[in-house]
Amino acid sequence: MNPTEIYEALATIAAAPFEPDEFPFAFAEATDAAQAAISKLRNGSTNKSDLPGGVLFGKRFHYAPASAGQSDVTLDQLRTSKKTGTSKPAILLATDGETIAAEHFASGDTLHCTFSELGDQFGFFLPAAGKERYRAVEENPIDVKATGKLAKLYDALTRANPDWAGADRRHEMNQLMMRLIFCMFSEDVGIFPEHQFSRLIFTYAGDKGEEADRAIIAAFRAMNLPRHKRTDLPAWTSELEYVNGGLFAGTIDAPRFDTVSFRYLREACGLNWRKINPDIFGSMIQSVADPKQRAELGMHYTSVPNIMKVIGPLFLDDLDAEIAKGWDRARALLQILERMSRMRVFDPACGSGNFLVVSYRELRARETKILQRLEEIDSRNAMGTSELFSRIKIDHFCGIEISDFAAETAKLALFIAEYQANASFKAVFGRCPAALPLKDAARIYTGNALRLDWENVCSFSHENDDIYIVGNPPYCGAKKRESWQTEDMIINDLENLLLLDYVTVWFFKSAKFKIRSFSFVATSSICQGEQVSPLWDALFKLNYQIKFAYTPFMWRNSAADNAGVWVTIIGMEKNKPKQSLLIDGDTITTTTEISPYLIPFQYIPVKAENHQLFNLPAMVMGSNPVDGKHLSVTAFQREEMLKEDERSKDFLLPYVGGSELIDGGDRYCLWIPDDKLAEALDINQIKIRLEMCNKYRSGAGRDAKKVANKPHRFCYSTFENKPCIAIPNSQSSDRDYVPAIILDSGNVLSKEAFAVYDCQEYLLAIFGSKIHRLWLATVGGRIGNGFRYSVKLVYNTFPVPKFTEEQLEALSASARRILKCRYSHYPKTIADLYDPDKMPVDLRAVHQENDELLESMYIGRPFRNDTERLEKLFKLYAAKVKTLEATSKKKTPTLKTKA
Repeated sequence: MNPTEIYEALATIAAAPFEPDEFPFAFAEATDAAQAAISKLRNGSTNKSDLPGGVLFGKRFHYAPASAGQSDVTLDQLRTSKKTGTSKPAILLATDGETIAAEHFASGDTLHCTFSELGDQFGFFLPAAGKERYRAVEENPIDVKATGKLAKLYDALTRANPDWAGADRRHEMNQLMMRLIFCMFSEDVGIFPEHQFSRLIFTYAGDKGEEADRAIIAAFRAMNLPRHKRTDLPAWTSELEYVNGGLFAGTIDAPRFDTVSFRYLREACGLNWRKINPDIFGSMIQSVADPKQRAELGMHYTSVPNIMKVIGPLFLDDLDAEIAKGWDRARALLQILERMSRMRVFDPACGSGNFLVVSYRELRARETKILQRLEEIDSRNAMGTSELFSRIKIDHFCGIEISDFAAETAKLALFIAEYQANASFKAVFGRCPAALPLKDAARIYTGNALRLDWENVCSFSHENDDIYIVGNPPYCGAKKRESWQTEDMIINDLENLLLLDYVTVWFFKSAKFKIRSFSFVATSSICQGEQVSPLWDALFKLNYQIKFAYTPFMWRNSAADNAGVWVTIIGMEKNKPKQSLLIDGDTITTTTEISPYLIPFQYIPVKAENHQLFNLPAMVMGSNPVDGKHLSVTAFQREEMLKEDERSKDFLLPYVGGSELIDGGDRYCLWIPDDKLAEALDINQIKIRLEMCNKYRSGAGRDAKKVANKPHRFCYSTFENKPCIAIPNSQSSDRDYVPAIILDSGNVLSKEAFAVYDCQEYLLAIFGSKIHRLWLATVGGRIGNGFRYSVKLVYNTFPVPKFTEEQLEALSASARRILKCRYSHYPKTIADLYDPDKMPVDLRAVHQENDELLESMYIGRPFRNDTERLEKLFKLYAAKVKTLEATSKKKTPTLKTKA
């Protein structure tokens, strides 16, 4: 269920007579519980409540019926319930059928409302359905109600008119919806006389809507013409206002309405559109035309706080500082107003216009604040501030969007934002220009921004205008791009940088647009791993530096689950900024330079190396069978094979990947030497598996096909039958240390792990150090918020000092102490031992001793902090690279030419 459906289901419950025994099961159904789960809850098999008449539904909610007027008292009982403390449900809910008292167990936020408001408060109850709570929706449920009605209207019209759902008429359908929304909004806020549009439409549309299409076409045509030019239109259209402004320009048509779609139109017109919030409404409306997006209805948007993370440090914070500095000087404030009139905001991937709407609204609010202050300073009106009105026009805000419906939505959202800003201005100053006819139109263009000439689209003056580019472009990694997106990169001269995320094209195109500054939300991977050097080396050559940056944080666009993407926000400025800001949660670090690794430090690019730079033993990735899982065997399958033929034991070796190293467990693989193949094929189960492997490889990739006739071999093998130190290739960022494990000979490592077969104990001390984890976190790649270990990028580049024999022995002894401590906690797994909240005190102590020992070998004492650690590591790395480059130049022969 999407949020709109949850709202409707809860509203239905609120409208029905209250039955305390039935309510919790209806509530469970309304919050998207499966019928089978509700049946078990009803028969008591899964109800663990310890309160009279209570219902505890797992992690979802704990409900208890209240006596008349006792909802708050019953909520207190829910709070102190032992079962509540054990189950930790998302929602605590008590009601007597008249009032509701509810609480979010995790945050302690409470709700007190009448029972009839249950539907309107649906946002508060979304966690009971496993969906993230969004406060703006709670405060303004009209957005969700309106979107739900429009979605039903859209579906009903396209069912009745299939041709309107096709590509040929999609733009007309989108325009129809936007025009209808404009009219419904306008008649509720006073732009049109109250109920003017809906009254006329329903008067002339027929009893069942049989004439609705003709009435709507006539109304829209009238609003595009001054009254004296409506000579060929029905007389009733003379009442309608002249709108102009491009909203009703172009093709005007409407689909046929059947009784169902006509009913939905009535219901939509019956809503109070006065309270529509353009910040979120635009994104919600965007989902109307795309059923796939409706699972995220009301939640797939860029929230205002996240937008402020982009535009705040880009231009608003500086503007606020200017206002504060000039607060008592009228001339300074007038200069700021002049500057604001020259500010232009451009979002080349604008979606439904959220960034533009919020930017416009924030600038208008500051402008009003300045004008109020000018009137206070200039009490005699000598400067004529009463004649001033807003110089911030909506055509100062430009966007490009590839989706036609989203582009139309953005235009509407900006219009609503402009009207609301003007209404606020009028409330303060008692004046504002007439809403109609529209004078300025939002400059939103439909198309692929990466193939359009931004100079022609925006037509902003680089000399006079102060231009800022902002947005949240698509992220797609190199492996997830579609062919047309790769073509976008090639068209923008990035054919040699196709390993980069798709989002980086917006950075390059903005830099080539030659404005002062721009800022984008981007996947954090552009500041991690192999992308850093090629991306930022190229960007810095275009003479832009990082003005501000956010350390990675979770960006959730969907509340349907906890899935999200880890992002950063990067602000770039032409030439070197006076100072740069690195933002990590609530902590802001002011620095002279921000490295693309998102540290307050000089940029030194770390590049993948094929060989170890600091004389450590070689590391290899584990073996990759490319076998369709026919050469790998579970513990159970191994036992079955041995029961059938005990000879299988000779060909089954432990098969170890990241999961086995961290969580334990047994897995095996077929490992068959060439000289034992005939013997192995004599075993039925092995023969079957090899035949299946052969079949799989024959239809797989090029390399797999090459070894299809050798199905007993791994496609890629690095296995050595001797002890090794093993490291998982993916690491949780929650752990304070990188877990490394010593394995005996006879273990085959999978491609989910790395091995050092020169099994020196001191390496375990290095891997298990804070400084090595820091290097991994800084220069390595990531999977979500976890770390991706890499031989070439992390291990081969990790700087270590030149150890003496005594130091190596000391590190080896430290490694043995770590191993001994681990063994003392047997049978706990690595996952158990290195859980940051449960790590044994003695294990943490030996690791800290190891840290002090190793770090003293770098600078004679432990480092004070991570900044000092990274400074030393990057200096060592840079010095090594410089030495190797100098050596390489000396070895390169120079050609001598005859004089």
